[in-house]
Amino acid sequence: MSRWFLSPLVAGVLLTACAGSRAAGPQGAATASAVPPEAPAGPGAAPGSTGRTAPAAAASSGVAALQQQEASPQDAALAVSPSRRGRPSEDPLAAGIEAFRAGRWQPAADAFRTALRQDPDDVDAQFNLALTEERLGAAGPARCAYQAALALDPDHLPSLVNLARLERQTGRAERAAQLLEAASRRPALATQPGLWVQLSMTERAAGNLADAERAARRALSLRRDPGAYEALALVSSARGQDREAELLAASALRLDEARASTHVTLGLVAYRLGEVGRARAEFDRARALDPGSADAWANLGALALGWRDYAGAERAYRRATELEPWAVDSRLHLAEALAAQGTDDPAKAAAAAGAYREVLSRAPDRPEVICGAGWALAQDRTASAEAARLLRRCRELPDTQQAERRRIDGRLAVLGSLSSSRGAREQVGETGGSR
Repeated sequence: MSRWFLSPLVAGVLLTACAGSRAAGPQGAATASAVPPEAPAGPGAAPGSTGRTAPAAAASSGVAALQQQEASPQDAALAVSPSRRGRPSEDPLAAGIEAFRAGRWQPAADAFRTALRQDPDDVDAQFNLALTEERLGAAGPARCAYQAALALDPDHLPSLVNLARLERQTGRAERAAQLLEAASRRPALATQPGLWVQLSMTERAAGNLADAERAARRALSLRRDPGAYEALALVSSARGQDREAELLAASALRLDEARASTHVTLGLVAYRLGEVGRARAEFDRARALDPGSADAWANLGALALGWRDYAGAERAYRRATELEPWAVDSRLHLAEALAAQGTDDPAKAAAAAGAYREVLSRAPDRPEVICGAGWALAQDRTASAEAARLLRRCRELPDTQQAERRRIDGRLAVLGSLSSSRGAREQVGETGGSR
């Protein structure tokens, strides 16, 4: 099963990892997970892909893929019943919400854990903790916290759609579909358009476009929901029906003209129609409407990377990675933007090497990561052995073109001579040398 992304540009459900349903909430650690999820369904959302070229002697990937937009997320992080609203100094749940709004994720998580110690049955606190764990990049604890919220309230739609999205975005689309299909048989949830929109997104991620369309149309039969129009637009775009996708996205905007995610979708469609200026304008509009939209920032970065505006790409991708610390693609493209500036700025070259090492730790087998890291580390004389190992791996990849293999051979020869001269110097140092 392969996940679907817009064409390049520039595009049992309980898991044994949870030690216990409640323990992951009030007691679970907030350490970052190695599993890279996408944007939490609170403020933000997104997946992506990459392309490859070989600019200069640095990045192996020249133009990124535009980030594929999700349907609008559930922003239930601030959904606290009136009876529970209190002053932050008195109510840890209120304190957590205040910290979350300010982007202080760790204090927010700590406050929600305190609320759960006071009341282990507080589904609001459990959901908010899960959402905050996602902001911290901790996919595993977030998954467990969503499951704990559903154990408290099986009809809690925000937890359901966020858990399904998290499963889908970590490569478990079939599991996500099973979760949503089972929920759709619950009377309290079957009438919720948001559930069917998420099912549409999941089926599209799995490549089941007919099922994705049916789910989105089911959502529309319940209500004229902008998310359903957006989901249909993405299905049409996946089929190459970009004018139809544009009309559907416009229908979503007529229902909610301030919907940032729809502007991202329109930007994607505009790019595919060859209207790059309009695509940029739509992404800028999305960013203005929602500065926390990682989709908007990542797509602006992709455009900048394609225009060889590497400083602009760096700024945009850095912001995207701040919003989604788990997102491998944005980190990869940030590394590419840094590497492309490395020939003129040693500090950028060093930052690129560090960024590539971080991406390698998360996605060690991706071709563009292997090749990009090899070229970036080749700029660091102290990392010649590591660079040579990665470039040899890059050379043997089936998709590596012959021209790039010749460039790699040339760089390997240089790295080999550097290693030999370093070894000779070390030997002279050991023997004392002579005048």
